[in-house]
Amino acid sequence: MSLLRAPELPVDDPGEPPTTSWRLFTWLATRRKGLAASVLVSAVFSLGLVPVMPIFLTGAVDDGIRGRDWGALLAWAGALTLAGSVAAVSIVLHHRLTVWWRHDAQYRVLQLATRKTARLGSRLRRQTTTGSVVSVGVTDVVSIGRAIESLAPTVGCVTGIVAVAVLLFGMSASLGLTVFIGVIAVAAITGPMLRHLQARYGAYRRDIGTVTDRAADIVAGLRVLRGVGGEDRFNAAYRRDSQRLKRSGFGLAAPGAWIDAISEGAPAILLGAVVWMSARLVAADEITVGQMVAAFGYTAALLMPVRWLMGTAMTIIQGEVACAKVCELLVLPERDAPRDPLQGPESGAELHDPESELTLAPGLTAVATADTDAAAAIFDRLAGLAPSEAVFGRVPLARMASEELRRRILPGDHDAYLFAGTLAAVIGGRDAKAAVTTAAADDVVDALPGGLAAEMDDQARTLSGGQRQRLRLARALAADPEVLLLLEPTSAVDSHTESRITERLTGFRHGRTTAVVSASPLWLGRADQVVFVQEGKVAATGTHAELAASRPDYRALVNRELS
Repeated sequence: MSLLRAPELPVDDPGEPPTTSWRLFTWLATRRKGLAASVLVSAVFSLGLVPVMPIFLTGAVDDGIRGRDWGALLAWAGALTLAGSVAAVSIVLHHRLTVWWRHDAQYRVLQLATRKTARLGSRLRRQTTTGSVVSVGVTDVVSIGRAIESLAPTVGCVTGIVAVAVLLFGMSASLGLTVFIGVIAVAAITGPMLRHLQARYGAYRRDIGTVTDRAADIVAGLRVLRGVGGEDRFNAAYRRDSQRLKRSGFGLAAPGAWIDAISEGAPAILLGAVVWMSARLVAADEITVGQMVAAFGYTAALLMPVRWLMGTAMTIIQGEVACAKVCELLVLPERDAPRDPLQGPESGAELHDPESELTLAPGLTAVATADTDAAAAIFDRLAGLAPSEAVFGRVPLARMASEELRRRILPGDHDAYLFAGTLAAVIGGRDAKAAVTTAAADDVVDALPGGLAAEMDDQARTLSGGQRQRLRLARALAADPEVLLLLEPTSAVDSHTESRITERLTGFRHGRTTAVVSASPLWLGRADQVVFVQEGKVAATGTHAELAASRPDYRALVNRELS
C-alpha cells in the first residue's frame, strides 16, 4: 500500500485475531505496520515538535534582541518559521494517515464480526443476544477506531513532554525536575480515576447491549405484542432499562469531570511554578532572559499535550472495553472443523439422524409435529449445526468440511435476516426470477418500483410479514442446495398462496431432497412421504392418507391446524 493512498477496504482476509481485549487492540493497530509506523512518526513531528519550538526563542531573545544582532534575529525567526511549516505539513499528513488507520481497524472488526456470525449460523441466537451483536457493529466499532486513532497523539504528546523535560534539564536541573515531578504526580492522581472510569464504562456498555436487545425484541414482535396486549408491558421494561442506562451514563460523569479538571488545572499550576522558578533563576543570573522566555514557552506548550493525554486515556479505555465485547463474540464456540475431513457422498444420498430416526431421501418430505422446537433441533443436527451422529449417505456430517456441508445442505429459517440492497442481491442465486415465481412472490416484486432492481432496507420493513416470508423462501430456493430444510416456510401466508407454493416447489425441487416442517394439509398432501414426529422421535411414516387413516393423534394434529 502506498502511504499516500488509502488502503483497499474491506481486506480479502481480516486474519485470525487474539481473543483478549488488550491483545486484540494491539493486533488491530499493527495489521498495517507501515501505515502504523508512518502515523506514529508523523505524530512525533506534528505534535511532539510544537512544545519544543520555544527553543528558537532563546537565541532570538539573547542573540538577536539583547545582542542587537538583526542577522541572528532573522536567522532564528527563519528557523522558527521553518519548524512551524514542517509541523503544519506533518499535521495535514498525520490527519490523513490517522483516518486511514482508524478505518482499517474498524473495517477489520466488522469483517471479523460478520465472519463469526456467518460461521455460527443458527447457533448465534442460542449463544448471545441480538443487542450484543448490534452493539458490536454500531457502538464498539466506533469506540475501537477512536481508541486506535488516539494512540498517535499519545505518542506525539509523550515525545513532546520528554523533549521539554530534557531541554529544561539542560537549562536548569531544578526546572527539569519540576516538570518531571509534575507529570508523574498527574499520572499518579489520575491512574485510580482511570481504573474507576474503566469499570463504570464496562457497566455502561453492558446496559447499552441490554437496551438494544430490548428494542430489537419490541420491534421484531410489535404486531404480536399488540395482538396479545403485551406492548405496554414491554414498553415499561424498555423504559426501566433505559433509565438504568441513563444512570450508568451519569455515573461516568464524576470520574470524567475530575480527569477533565486535572487536565485543565495541573498544567496551569505547573506553568505558574515554572515561571516563578525561572524568574528567580534569572534574578540570580543562573539563566538568561531568553532561557526564561523559552521555559515559559515550553511549559505553556505542555498545556495541550497534557490535556490531550487525559482525553486519549479515556478514549483508549473505552476502546479496551469495546475490544472485550468483540472478544466475547469471537470466542463463541463454532462447529469443530474435522482434522481429516471426508469427501461427501454422491448426489442423491439419504440424510439420516439416528437420534430422531428421521431419514430424508430425494423428494419432498413433510415433517408433522406439534413441537416445532424439537423439529428445529432435528434440522440443526441434519444441517451439521449441532453436535450429532447424523450421516449423509455413509459419511458422518461431523467429518465433512464446513464449506461442502454448507453448499450441499441448507437450513432455511423462515425468520432469517434480510439484508439491505437490491432485491436481486437479497435473493441471490443464478435464477432469482424463477425462485421468486416458485415462492409465489411475483406480486411482491411487481409492486416494487424497479422490480428485482428495487432497493430494500434492512429486514425489508416496508413489506408485510407474509411478503418477507416469501422472499426468504425465494432466497433459499435460489441457493439451489442438494438438501433444503424448511421450517414452517408458509406460516404467514394465506391458504391460496400456500397452495401455489406447494405446487410450484414440487416441480422446482424435483429430484432433490426437500424437507418441510408443517402440519398444513397442503404440504402433507403434496409430500412424497410424511413423517409424524412425537417427543423428538419418528412415531410413524407414510403418506398423508395412510397416517390420517391409521393414527388418531396425527388426525388430531391436522384437524387442529384446520380449525
